[in-house]
Amino acid sequence: MKKIIILLVLVLTIGACDTGFDEMNIDPTKPAQIDPSAKFTYIQLHTAGEWYGSYLFYSVIQLMPNVQQINITHYHPIFTYKPGKNTHMFYEAQYKHSIKTLVDLKQQLSESTSATKDVDLAILDIQKVLTFSRITDLWGDIPYSEAGLGAIEGIRFPKFDTQSDIYNDMLTSLESAVATLNSGGSSSFGASDIIYGGDTGKWKKFANSLMLRLALRLVKVDDGNAQSWAQKAINGGVMQSNDDIAYIKMENHPNDQGPNVNQLTKCFTSRHPNQIKISKTFMDFMKDRNDPRVSVLCSTVDGNTDFALQEGQDINDFTRGEANSKPNINLFGGSGVTIYDAPFFFQTYAEVEFMLAEAAKRWGNIGDVEPHYKEGVRAAMQYLSLYGGVIDEAQINDYLINNPFDDANALQMINEQYWVATFGNGVETYSNWRRSGFPELTPMDLADGLTGGVIPRRFVYPGSEKLNNTDNVQEAINRLSGGDTNTSRVWWDSE
Repeated sequence: MKKIIILLVLVLTIGACDTGFDEMNIDPTKPAQIDPSAKFTYIQLHTAGEWYGSYLFYSVIQLMPNVQQINITHYHPIFTYKPGKNTHMFYEAQYKHSIKTLVDLKQQLSESTSATKDVDLAILDIQKVLTFSRITDLWGDIPYSEAGLGAIEGIRFPKFDTQSDIYNDMLTSLESAVATLNSGGSSSFGASDIIYGGDTGKWKKFANSLMLRLALRLVKVDDGNAQSWAQKAINGGVMQSNDDIAYIKMENHPNDQGPNVNQLTKCFTSRHPNQIKISKTFMDFMKDRNDPRVSVLCSTVDGNTDFALQEGQDINDFTRGEANSKPNINLFGGSGVTIYDAPFFFQTYAEVEFMLAEAAKRWGNIGDVEPHYKEGVRAAMQYLSLYGGVIDEAQINDYLINNPFDDANALQMINEQYWVATFGNGVETYSNWRRSGFPELTPMDLADGLTGGVIPRRFVYPGSEKLNNTDNVQEAINRLSGGDTNTSRVWWDSE
């Protein structure tokens, strides 16, 4: 009996000690959940790409040389045509940071009772389309519907959705987001939204402008659907001026890890001086037209922007040039000095006007082509003031007079200007070049031995996916005509 009493006392004692045990193990100095606004800022920053490992290797070393905006001698040009050379960094960083956080935030907002819930979710869906579109445009089929659900639903090995399904969902997501924003209401993101500061009107214009971009991606595979979505975007209201540009501005600090700061200045002016140059293809196009943007986009290594001194480097010239023989890159007003708070652009008003011009030319549904073309050129020159370079109205007018619009070559002229206007946004320049075929580029000589004489058309899947998500990535590879090579084509880039 005595033993039984002792056991009962022990049981009751242990049970009593357990009361409140869970509460005692909660650290009162740490939040149970991160504020949605902080997560949203994080997503926006990381959508641009990580600093050195990601942005440098996917845009500066691969994409901008592919479309012959720049020429690289620090990294031998073979890198540009070599499958998978460090391009995995962008893919892995996007899923690890942007998408994982985006999916987590959507779950958090969905469970919220906030009065701003619907508007916040609509804005997040627009951000989601921006983030995923940059990835699928480079690889094709990617994890989409099951991406980022490892912690939420235990999906460790997400399937690869087809690009056609991804595009359909992105377009309908934008349509739904616009409908929500049309119904009114405000966002809780405020200043944490480093693109638009929570301005729902600008987010709506951006959503429709993104819709127009995605619609035009479809012209080679489904012209009817492309026209339908383009008309819907235009009717909904796209960007109206440079005030609507979607961009983020970095902090004015040398340790800022913004992509343009560390790669489009440090690489070009201090990290590898004389080794990353303006391509002769790009420079010849600019100088043949006496383009005033040369003074903003280009300078010699010592910062001299004298038009006469600017000279591009041939794509087959692999020598590391002398100090002032060929221009270095300088996106920031011609000083040759690193400007740490330089912006990174996701979509500009100039791009939208060029797309409107193309839609008018293709389908004749929005009036005359030429006014949109001219407004695109004007906007593309004016927005460079955000880099610190000023091109005045007289220079713009002279350019348009001396380089008159030719309707017979409208698609070529529009997309060549798009190529210039998107300088620095490698994903968009490369995607639009593949879609439109302009400018007409001649591959490097070394392409004969590396890619069968063609410029790469996509990125190969990362080795990490092939190792960890073997069955799903193999299924995606099996759908690729030509297999997982950098000359295979994504769905919308049909021959």
